[in-house]
Amino acid sequence: MSPLAAAVLAVGALALVDLVLTVGVVRRLREHSDLLRQASAPAAAMPGGMSGIASVGTPVPSFTAGPSDSPVTDRDLTDGTLVAFFSPTCEPCRDKLPGFVARYADRPEEARQVLAVVVNDSYSSDEAGDPYSSHEAPDPHGPGMSDEDAGSMAAALAAVVPTVQEPFGGPVTTALAVKAFPSCVRVGHSSDGGLVVTEVGRWPQTPVAAR
Repeated sequence: MSPLAAAVLAVGALALVDLVLTVGVVRRLREHSDLLRQASAPAAAMPGGMSGIASVGTPVPSFTAGPSDSPVTDRDLTDGTLVAFFSPTCEPCRDKLPGFVARYADRPEEARQVLAVVVNDSYSSDEAGDPYSSHEAPDPHGPGMSDEDAGSMAAALAAVVPTVQEPFGGPVTTALAVKAFPSCVRVGHSSDGGLVVTEVGRWPQTPVAAR
């Protein structure tokens, strides 16, 4: 084989290897972009039929949540009530918390139509037993979760809106099929009187500090 032919073959081989590598890189970038797009999508609009919360029109089953001396039930939710779910293990929840609290701090009429739910998503209700009898239940908290974390978040919310705490798989979490945080829905009554989801994922606007 002449030196010229060998050089041509070598260049062709290098070009082929470069093409294969380029195709591989493009494919990986595309996959990475898809993953980022899915991660940033609202929980209620996740692809493949997966949802972070019940969809519009879903009937809300009966539930009773909170401590036995002051429970919250589905019957307490009036038309237009916003049900918002937070978790102390969720960084976006912690970021959203101050603005959410500020929104309702000076709006008592609006605040009465809100139910905030603080969810410990590191364990389930089956694992925790009765979440309101902590002296009997074993310590359910995983890494990054403590009673202080959940209590601080719940206290901040309870200062402005009705608030309950529960484990993942608790009454309100189950009734609204919550799988992602933060999540929110509005509920209302259908023509037959049943409670249904009327809106998903629309958070109230937070006040803008004056400059």
